[in-house]
Amino acid sequence: MTRVFVLGNATLDCVQRAPRLPRPGETLLGEVPRRCAGGKGLNQAVASARAGAETVLVAPLGSDPEGAALRAAAAGETGLTARWIASAEPTDYSAIWVAADGENAILSSAAAALSLGEGDALAALDDFAGGDVLVMQGNLGRDVTAAAARFARARGGRMLLNTAPIAWDMAQLLDAVDIVVANEGESLALTGEADPSRAALALGGALGAGRTAVVTRGAAGALLARDGDLATIAAPAVHAVDTAGAGDVLAGVLAGLIARGEPVERALVAAVGAASIAVTRHGTVPSFPSRREIAGLAVGGAGGG
Repeated sequence: MTRVFVLGNATLDCVQRAPRLPRPGETLLGEVPRRCAGGKGLNQAVASARAGAETVLVAPLGSDPEGAALRAAAAGETGLTARWIASAEPTDYSAIWVAADGENAILSSAAAALSLGEGDALAALDDFAGGDVLVMQGNLGRDVTAAAARFARARGGRMLLNTAPIAWDMAQLLDAVDIVVANEGESLALTGEADPSRAALALGGALGAGRTAVVTRGAAGALLARDGDLATIAAPAVHAVDTAGAGDVLAGVLAGLIARGEPVERALVAAVGAASIAVTRHGTVPSFPSRREIAGLAVGGAGGG
């Protein structure tokens, strides 16, 4: 069975709602903070598993109460196997502020993520095989990310790169990527194109023939570019209350459905739908749609894609 391997980070998220995001130098009063599992790697692995794909998460974790909480959260996810790599650094932490209109601001630590070395990462991916899908983001160091990308390519697997966050030049990875998922700001940084359609086409062109670029656009859905063709995937109209983690839902569900054999456009329709469900709920992982909800979207996407 084709599997999804997610190599990335895991964080304990502290989410606090406020009437709006604070201005520089301003103090606002917010609601009682709530803690939950998060981090782009863990988030995308959970979303992939809920999309029905056998999923392996590889992530560094500190030996502290925060790490224990993340271990417990991952252990409760059907279809998800976590391969935690011990880090001498504390478990990474994200402070997330969410405004009444759903917009958010996030500040994350990355000491544990950046402590992950090539040897440990590749050892945890040892059973990655041809046809498997490797998902990565920008939280890990450049060298370990590039090494894992080369490893997946040499094994005959496929690679999905989510370009968030852009902490170093990701252009060097594009020749090893089958699918790139970027938001509008990231696609601008990678291509210099402010127009999302032109950015999607430029990204698709940089990847090469037969590969796919996705530019996510929030409430406007997503753009899919492949071999010079451009498709627009509309998002359903919803009332957003918290957009934190929505991009991770999209990337994870996309990877999971592709691993299950769905064509990329139909998988993206379902992934956009899953992200649209997540923004109507509070928190990161607690907001993610269930396996049953994603299965319903996948059926709908197959009919309408």
